[in-house]
Amino acid sequence: MIFLSVIIPFDTVERYLKDCLDSLFEQNLEDCEIILILNGNKENVDDLLNQYPDLNIITKSFDQRLGVARARNEGLKIATGEYVYFIDSDDYLYKDALVRLVDVAKETHADLINGERMGTAFIRERFEERFTKKNRDPMKKGKLSDMEFAMKLLVGSKTNKKEVLSVLHSLIKKEKIADTLFDENEKFFSDYSFITSIFPNLDTFVGVENAVYAKRNRDDPINLTSLNQEDHGDPFLSYSSAYYDVLEVVNDLNDKNPQEKYTLLKDEMAYTFFDYYYKVFGPNFLYSEDDNWRGIVFKIMQKISYEFNMDYLSFFQKREIKAFQENDIKKLTRFIKLRVNYKKTIRVFKSRWRFKTFIYFRYYNKKPINSKQIMFISFLGKFYSDSPKYLYEYLYNTYGDQFDYVWVINDRSVEIPGNPKKVKRFSLKYYKELAKSQYWVINGRQASRLHKRGTQKIISTWHGTPLKKIGLDIGNVHTRDPNIKKSYIKVAREWDYLISPNRYTTDILRSSFGYEGDILETGYPRNDVLYNATPEQIDQIKRDLNLPMDKKIILYAPTWRDDEYFDAGKMHFNLNLELDKLQDALSDEYILLVRTHYFVADKLDLSPYKGFAYDVCRYDDIAELYLISDILITDYSSVFFDFANLKRPILFYTYDLEKYENVLRGFYIDIHSEVPGPLLKTTEEVIDAVINIDDLNKEYSDKYDEFYERFCSIEDGNASKRIVEAIKRDG
Repeated sequence: MIFLSVIIPFDTVERYLKDCLDSLFEQNLEDCEIILILNGNKENVDDLLNQYPDLNIITKSFDQRLGVARARNEGLKIATGEYVYFIDSDDYLYKDALVRLVDVAKETHADLINGERMGTAFIRERFEERFTKKNRDPMKKGKLSDMEFAMKLLVGSKTNKKEVLSVLHSLIKKEKIADTLFDENEKFFSDYSFITSIFPNLDTFVGVENAVYAKRNRDDPINLTSLNQEDHGDPFLSYSSAYYDVLEVVNDLNDKNPQEKYTLLKDEMAYTFFDYYYKVFGPNFLYSEDDNWRGIVFKIMQKISYEFNMDYLSFFQKREIKAFQENDIKKLTRFIKLRVNYKKTIRVFKSRWRFKTFIYFRYYNKKPINSKQIMFISFLGKFYSDSPKYLYEYLYNTYGDQFDYVWVINDRSVEIPGNPKKVKRFSLKYYKELAKSQYWVINGRQASRLHKRGTQKIISTWHGTPLKKIGLDIGNVHTRDPNIKKSYIKVAREWDYLISPNRYTTDILRSSFGYEGDILETGYPRNDVLYNATPEQIDQIKRDLNLPMDKKIILYAPTWRDDEYFDAGKMHFNLNLELDKLQDALSDEYILLVRTHYFVADKLDLSPYKGFAYDVCRYDDIAELYLISDILITDYSSVFFDFANLKRPILFYTYDLEKYENVLRGFYIDIHSEVPGPLLKTTEEVIDAVINIDDLNKEYSDKYDEFYERFCSIEDGNASKRIVEAIKRDG
């Protein structure tokens, strides 16, 4: 007889299933079968499954989506193991998590052996970072008995708060399950009835320390919701109803045959519900605009409060619950206000940004909006540049002082024509001017802590035609925080206008942000200068940079890599282009400008290449660098879409193409056939391409023309004018 049957329902997202199977493979389990129920799956996973020849994977396919309960039941029907184990296909195991459970099962032969479930949005490679953080430490058994610890783990404390019980990450003896099945009519809480049905059959329980199961919160809450992220209708009513069903069964079982296991289970569930009361119900009772929190929800929670074990509560918590149960609204309100406001006050004064945000919401946002004020910000306030710069200059040159202008610029010594008001990002003055401004003009994402009000409008110019996938279109997120996808959705919902340079970009911006608002397909204001600049202006840019006037210029502008980070918001960049070789081969005719992505925090040291390589990373306006450059070298940065407006040569130094294309991001277009220049893998190939640039121009002439027509044909130097006129028409 096989010792263990692992049951996995699967319907969508192959990359999640890969994480799951990888983690199972690394457990190195013997005498184990993996039953994969392809539950209405539309993806071909054959190639993925072929990567695990050492795993005993049994598949059963269904054309229609069965639901998790039915899929698990189908797995139970064919399971032959002494123990059964359930894992969801979008979850994964920390190292040795299942091995620890199996070892305890073989040693104790207990009826249920379980470990801890931890909620996370992180891909498997990044989970360990979160796991090792102090506030994510696994629960410790301490002086608890095996049964006490098992009940604590069964209820859980570090996953979805609406998950009072879960069958996940428990080894359960198959004979104890007998003919019990999951309720296929229950979409969200089928675990509850299953566990309470088999509970009377279970006599021995063992909870295992440091056996951690990662319960994934999917990173795209629009397109890839997991079951616990789907709409439950009224979540509290759904949650409380399911809780009561469990409680009723447990009470009934305990009345018929009083046992410690029932008392322990009830206490753990009640403590979880108290946590919900304390953290969710209390603040909503005070401040929610939904009166249900003071009506039907109040009554349901009040009934549940009689199940709280008062021995677990502090003196003040007991007084609050007593006021709640006695329906003393005045006293209850005072208690909740005291603790909620105390906690808020501590948080506000512990953090500068929270204090400033507090002032923004409670004071500045109550002041009148200045209908003539426009605030501009480019790249987090680091530069006076990009489309906000050119939209501002068009407005100032056309309307002069008819508007009040504010620029968010961290270095206030930067010269800006027209003498606008300058503020540093996230200063108190910034919040004050933000609250007053009728329009916010941005080229990225506004901070999610900010919210426009009343008649305020946000114009997002974005900052490039996408080559690499962005936002919701990215697969696994390799940056520090996968919840960035949720941030994309949240901030985009506040935009009133989104600027696009072509139909291709329009379609991508809609999908990648889940954006349903107005898109102005006008061209980018930042490209206006590429059509309007005079030869005298171009020469002046060279002089301002102290560049030799007798050399041709190559601009090297690579992007950043998602996996090259070292701290929150900070990125490493490794300069893989061998500058010494370029200098030896090209310095008689060319100089090289190096411009890395604004995310990159490391400073380049180009001192060994003085007179040939120039660091222009801090130069505000990359459009001006395009104007003075004869050749562009890039990789996967969107800069080449803009540079193509000049119809000058573009080289693609793609030394890590396979990794970037297949692992880190992926592309929207076929980079192998659609870009207007060669893909080069070595420094030697780059040198050869520069030396033979005239021949390459002829070779890529037709492709360049096709590329220009598709991506640049709207651009004509009048994008700013079109945007202003469109917004004026809207009033």
